[in-house]
Amino acid sequence: MKALACISLIFLSGCATVSMVSKESFVQTEASANSSLLRESSESFKLAAVEQGWVSESRSLMDFANILFGGQSEESDREVHSYAELVEAGDGEVDAVYRRIGADARKASDELAVLVQLAKACAESDEVMRADLISYESALVTAQKSYRSFAKAVGIAGESDSEARAEAEDALAAFAATIDNARVTADDLASAYATPGASTAAS
Repeated sequence: MKALACISLIFLSGCATVSMVSKESFVQTEASANSSLLRESSESFKLAAVEQGWVSESRSLMDFANILFGGQSEESDREVHSYAELVEAGDGEVDAVYRRIGADARKASDELAVLVQLAKACAESDEVMRADLISYESALVTAQKSYRSFAKAVGIAGESDSEARAEAEDALAAFAATIDNARVTADDLASAYATPGASTAAS
């Protein structure tokens, strides 16, 4: 009987150990997933901003790539247009321009908001890597450049009392608020990177 009791205790303690290891592995896996997803999403945001014309590719990077792959000089590069030129802010139909700006600002704001949530999850996991911080802050810079592009286009488009302009300005205000939130999250992410385990210790 005593032998059976000992066997039972050994069995139970073994199960507890397996359970503890599994939980720890799960937490580490979840943290790694958050980290990887944040980096991937940050890169996707930056790429989308360039593809949508919200920001322009770096001139120096374009020149380097052109030379690296057999180009002759920067004169042979394709012409890079500003966002205001892309939406024809100075020449196009005013309300159509404002509708385009408003739509782009809302899209950028929505995509950045998703990125902010991923960054918060990464910061709370206490598994922040330097690459996470760099990718997220780079995406934040892209968001700020995008906002300036939209705001400049609004300025060029000219005065209008139309609903389209009001909606564009509302979209810009919402985007600015999202960027402010993203800045706060960037600080939280930096703190989590600098002091790993801080949130776990606090809880």
